Amino acid sequence: MIRKLSILLVVLAAFGGTVSAYSWWDTLQVTQSETLTIGEGTDLVLAVNATAPAGKVLVPDGVVLGVNDVDEIVLSYDVNLSKEAQSDLELNTSVSNLLIDGDDTYISYVVIDVTPSTVDINDDTITVTVTVTLTEPLTEVIYNAVVNGDITFDLTFNAS
Repeated sequence: MIRKLSILLVVLAAFGGTVSAYSWWDTLQVTQSETLTIGEGTDLVLAVNATAPAGKVLVPDGVVLGVNDVDEIVLSYDVNLSKEAQSDLELNTSVSNLLIDGDDTYISYVVIDVTPSTVDINDDTITVTVTVTLTEPLTEVIYNAVVNGDITFDLTFNAS
C-alpha cells in the first residue's frame, strides 16, 4: 500500500513540475492585449506605454540577444464598433507623440508597425497589432539613451 502511494506521489510531482515549467515558460510569450469599442466618427486616443515583459530588456533589432533581452514588444487591440453600421466604415489607426523617457531626441530609432493601419470595419472585430522595435544606434551614447527606455506614444483609432 505504501509502495503504491509512493508511486502515485512521484507521478503527481512529475506532472505538477511539468505543468509549472510550462506555465512559467508560457508567461515569457505574453502579448499585451486590450479590447476597444469605438463609435462612428469618434477618435479614440490611447496613451500607450510600451514596456518589455518583467525582467526583460528591449534592445535594438539585429543585436545578439542575451538571456534577458527582447527585440520587440507586441501590443494587440481587438477593435469593434459600438453598433452595426448600414455600410462598412474605414478604421484608421495612427501613432503620434512618440517619446523615449519623456524626450523626443532619439525617437528616430523607434519603429512602430501598426497592422493593419487602415481596414474596413462593421459588425466584426478587427485585431490591430502594434509592434515596437528599435533600430541599431550609431553610437554607444545613443544606445544607452534608447535601450530599454520608457517608450510612450498616443495610438488613435478612428472609424469613419
